[in-house]
Amino acid sequence: MVDDDQPARGPDAVRRALIDAAKTLMGMRSPRQVSGRELAQVAGVNYGLIHHYFGTKDNVFAEAVRESTETMAQRWDAGGMIPLNTTDDAASYRTFAKLEVDEIQNPMRELINRIVAGQATHTDRDATDPELLAEVAIATALQFGWGAFEADILSALEEFGAEQDALRQRVSELSLRLKTD
Repeated sequence: MVDDDQPARGPDAVRRALIDAAKTLMGMRSPRQVSGRELAQVAGVNYGLIHHYFGTKDNVFAEAVRESTETMAQRWDAGGMIPLNTTDDAASYRTFAKLEVDEIQNPMRELINRIVAGQATHTDRDATDPELLAEVAIATALQFGWGAFEADILSALEEFGAEQDALRQRVSELSLRLKTD
């Protein structure tokens, strides 16, 4: 998001502010629940700039999804089976967890294809290996489930004395058991 004191100026800054605002808002609600005016307000830009640079608010959200997909895919490409992302940079997972996607433009399919390919390469296994596919399914479910419910899980467990950062670290460590079991 843009600093409230400094509105975005110039095409690149306005586009970036709108995409960043879309990512922020998608982490909280489905894009269908966000108005173009709210998107512009969060971005700190004039509402008309959505239409000027993207045509529609849906195009802004589509670009935000594309960027989020690429961010997640690069993380999986680099590490093969990875620990659960419990850090603050897990916003892309929260975004996807809240996303209502049309079947025709479902970015999950592309992301999962990349995860399978990356894991197959990283572990020197065939992409059709049933064990590999099960590992990817579980790891993906954990990533997106955590993304969807992290705030609720952390809040509920604080009642039992759980410390947020320590719990995040331990959850991440436990998720690595997928690699060894």
